[in-house]
Formats: sequence, C-alpha cells, structure tokens
Amino acid sequence: MKNRPSSHLLLLVLLVVLDALAYLAIYRAGVARGFSPSVLLACRDLALFLPIFFVFIWLARRHKYAGDLTLFTVAILLFSIGQFTQYRLFTDPEYAAGNRAEVRQARLAKARVQQYKSINQFYDAEKKKALFGDPNFQLQTTAPADTNAPQYWTLSRIFTSTSTLIPLMAFVGFALAFAFIRRDDVLLLLQRNSFLIGLLTTLPFAFIAIFLSERGKSLGNTTPWEPVKITFLLSYAGILADHYRNLSRTHWGIPPWRFVLPFLLVAALPIVPFFALQDFGQMLVFLGAYVTLYVVAVRRLPQVTIAIGLMAALLVVSIFAAGVYNTVVNVFTDGAEVGTVQRVKNVVSEGVPDRIKQRFYLWRYGGIAPDTEEHEWWAKEKDRIPGNTDEERWYNKYAFQPLQALFGISDGRLFGAGLGKGHPETVPIADSDFIYAVVAEEMGIVGGAIIIFAFIIIVVAGMRTAIEARDMFTKLIAAGITAFLGFQAIVNIGGVLRMLPMTGITLPFISHGGWSLITSFFMLGMLMAISHRNNVVGSRESGVGS
Repeated sequence: MKNRPSSHLLLLVLLVVLDALAYLAIYRAGVARGFSPSVLLACRDLALFLPIFFVFIWLARRHKYAGDLTLFTVAILLFSIGQFTQYRLFTDPEYAAGNRAEVRQARLAKARVQQYKSINQFYDAEKKKALFGDPNFQLQTTAPADTNAPQYWTLSRIFTSTSTLIPLMAFVGFALAFAFIRRDDVLLLLQRNSFLIGLLTTLPFAFIAIFLSERGKSLGNTTPWEPVKITFLLSYAGILADHYRNLSRTHWGIPPWRFVLPFLLVAALPIVPFFALQDFGQMLVFLGAYVTLYVVAVRRLPQVTIAIGLMAALLVVSIFAAGVYNTVVNVFTDGAEVGTVQRVKNVVSEGVPDRIKQRFYLWRYGGIAPDTEEHEWWAKEKDRIPGNTDEERWYNKYAFQPLQALFGISDGRLFGAGLGKGHPETVPIADSDFIYAVVAEEMGIVGGAIIIFAFIIIVVAGMRTAIEARDMFTKLIAAGITAFLGFQAIVNIGGVLRMLPMTGITLPFISHGGWSLITSFFMLGMLMAISHRNNVVGSRESGVGS
C-alpha cells in the first residue's frame, strides 16, 4: 500500500469527510450549550486540506514518490485531530475567556442553559402554569442573535491569524525539507560540515535560552529553539557517520578518546541551554534520541551499555548542577547574613532544583499537599500562593491541571462523552501539554488509542526507513527523527496519564504550537525524503556516510 498514491489519496478524502462531521458535531454541541462556534473558523480549518492535497500531488506527480506514504497519511491524521480539538477548545467561551471573571460568567451561562433545558423538558404543564402562568411556556436556551455585535473571526483576521500562518509554514517547511534532503549533494555538504553546524547553532540557542527566556518560554510564549533539534540531529549524525567504525574498535569496552571526545561534545551541546531553562523533559528526549543513534551506529553491546550509562550519568549530573546553580544564585543574591560554611552546606543540600522536586512529588502524590517540614521547597513557596490551607494552595497552584485532566480521561471511558460534550475547557492550557486528555475525554479510550497507534505506525515506518537506508548518515538521520518524535510522544502522553512526571512537552503534530508544529513537519519531510531515496530505482550510494 505504501507505493499506491491513489489509496492514500482516498484515505485523505475520507479524512476530510470525517473531519467535517467532527466540526459539525462540535458546532451542534456548542449550540446545545448556549453558544455558537465560529463556522468561518471551521471552514478555515477544513480549507487547510487544500495545501495538504497540493503537497500530496506534488510528491506523487512531480517527484514520483517511491517511499512510504503511510508516514504522510498518519501525520495528517494526527494534525487533523489536533485541529478540530483546538477548534473545540478555542470556540468555547469559557476556555477563550481572558480572566477569571469572564470564565465564571461563561461557565454560569452554560450551566443556565442546561438548567433551562431541564425545565423545558421535565416540568409538566401544571408546574409551568404555576411558575410562569403558561402551561406551554418554554425558556429560551440559545442566546438571542445580536446583529450589531462584532464577530471576532472575520476573513481578514482568519488570513492574518498565526493559527492560519503556522500550519502553512509547516507545510512549506515539509516541502523544503523533502526537496533538499533527497539530494546527495546537500547530504554530503551537511555531513562534511556537521560539527560546524552543531557549534554555530549552539550560540544563538544558548543566548535565547539563557538571556531571553523565562520558564522555558521566549518571544511571545513560544519555544524558538525547537528547530535546533534538527541541527543537533544533523551534527550528531554526521560525527557518528564519520567515526562509527572507530567507535566500534574498543579497548576494555571503551573507544579511543580522540573519537569519543567530539561525540561527547556534540552530545553535551543542548545540555547547557536546557540546564539554564531547567527543561529536563526536552533533555530527556534529546538523550533518548542520542542513545538510539549510538545504538544504530555502533551496534555492540559493551559500547551501547557504556553509552547508556554515560547519558544517564550526564542527566543526573545536569539535574544536580542545575540545583547547585540556582542555590548559589539565591544564596549570594538574597542578602542573607550567613557564613561561608553554611552557604556551602546550603548549596550541597539543594542539589536537585525545586522545580524537579515539585514535578516528582506531584507525580507520586497528586493532590496531597507536601509537608512543610520535609519539603523545604514547598515551605519557601506556599506563603506566596493564594489560599486558606496548604491543600488549597497546592491544588490551586500545581495539582488542579493534571488532576482535572485525569478526571476528564476517566469520564471519557470507552467511547468518550462526545465531541463538544465534555468539559476539557476546565483544564488550563489543554490545547498544548494536555491535549491528549481532551481527546481521551471526548473520544474515549478509542480516541486515545488511535493517537497511540498512529505514533506506533510512525515509529515502525521510521525505523524501517532507517534500516533500508543505504548509507550511515541517512540511516542515522531517519533513526534520530523517529526517536525524537517517539520519545516526545511517550514523555507527553506518559505525563498526562501520570505514568511519568509531567514535563510540559508538546505532542507532535497535535498540540497547539508554533515552532513545535513547524519542526515536526520539517522532520517529516526529511524522513520521507530518505524513504524516497531508499526506493528510487537505480539509486546507489554516492559517498554519503560511507
């Protein structure tokens, strides 16, 4: 099936039909709750399939695509789920409200509609006559149309919205990645300059991460270092492709240091910026991808064991170092009059950052507030959080979001509450980190399983692409892209389901995000280009990664 474009084209058409039904269901559910989701916005989302079909035809007709089209079809499936899920959230007045007063007002308005519907349906004629003076009285359950009220979503706003431009940029990035990575001269250029690429991208990445970011966000609450995943992957894959034979020649299981040092240097490049951001979720994804690449390149048990041990040690040391760094800054800038010996003790005792302690405690204990005597990080913070008790402060600040997501998943059961009929709007930032919870609540275990199986298909197809690659450089790129997408999905879904600590990582292709979506489609273009190269008749190794 992978080489039959007509079959995949039919699947894409079927996906459009299913998406249209999903938007219709969300619209009807919104009307039933007393508000009208924007029809224009739904048409915009469906219109995004036009460039998708254009890209598909460009692949099939212009390039005679010979690779695995399953990658493209499954990625568009995930993207479409993300689109109508975000539509469901952002058209809900409670989720789109700008402050707590507006949230309260929107929530009360929806509750009033349900109350009025119950009265209309279940009050008999005698009761209605006693209450309203008319046995056939019907309360109004839809907001009256205000012809003078300005509509938020207009054509001009649709065309200039970032939610329109970002997917278009993602599709363009996909096309550019495919067009360039399929060329041998581009691959040779990237491999020969891989170490330089890694160094040059580290400096702006580190500058943005350290000086222009706050809690992992920068430049308008975005993560502009997402594309750095691609440059790090190219750099790391290039070095491994050049030296993987030398790394296989070991003494007591350890390769020569002149080959190990460049490998370790490139592997450590993202550690410093993520160390400054305390973004250990991304660090975990990077280290998982690096270990995968090393396993693919070296394929010898002693070296692989050593590599896994080094990466685990590097993660532990980075976490401890981040805590030491924060403690040093706090101790020497808070103006406290303490002696040098006490300062050193404070630094050592605070080896793990408070943010990591909070995430692991939340993972283990959920809504139970920490003991102030056992957890100093909570004792230092709790007085700054509004609330009457420690339990209330802890729940409002940290436990509310993940627990609401788990409650929603539980309520979804097997087939879900129905599109637009659940209550995912009560989960803050549900469109990003917790979007899996939205799908599981309104589409049930079935909807959640579709997402998981889709990522399994991408991982299997990606690893098959890596196995079939004719040179080590493209083999490592394909394996690295697959590892990045797979590990990121595992960390996100595992965090939402409380199988792992929540790290704030987006779900590829699905979560609302700018650079994350663009990077995911760019990686997809690279992976499909390698799959195409593997299957083109007459293609042979041309020195890339040999």
